[in-house]
Amino acid sequence: MVSDLNKIGYKAVGKYLNGSIQYPYVQNSKNNDTWNVAWSAWYQDYPAPSDFLNVLLGCGSIHPNSDASPNIAEFCDKGIQAKMDQALQMGLTDPEGANQLWAEVDHDMTDAAPWVDLYNPKQIDFLSSRVQNYLWNPQWYILYDQMWLKQ
Repeated sequence: MVSDLNKIGYKAVGKYLNGSIQYPYVQNSKNNDTWNVAWSAWYQDYPAPSDFLNVLLGCGSIHPNSDASPNIAEFCDKGIQAKMDQALQMGLTDPEGANQLWAEVDHDMTDAAPWVDLYNPKQIDFLSSRVQNYLWNPQWYILYDQMWLKQ
């Protein structure tokens, strides 16, 4: 990435940190003036749009000078936040309506471009033909306690 940025005219310098140091470093807003591009990953705690959009880009997820601020972009759009708050409430009584609102929020976030996605990881399970009762869950993934091996 550094060499690509330099090729297009930026004066980029790499600052490479161990993963256990890097993540809290980029989450801490007092370090924001020391970096412009950082790698960060987020894996869902549970399969819901709020676990990504509200947690990573919601106004309430900015914690200045803390290494526990998941909103690394420090993005806060009050109009988008109002839609997220509405979708969270609607989810209790109108899940389909809430999903439509979350789709709007997703489009609004994409248009605002507070950060750039690099990739979405995929989970692929390779199994022996001896594995029986393979079950997959969108939250817990492979359910090991449900499988057994055929003799």
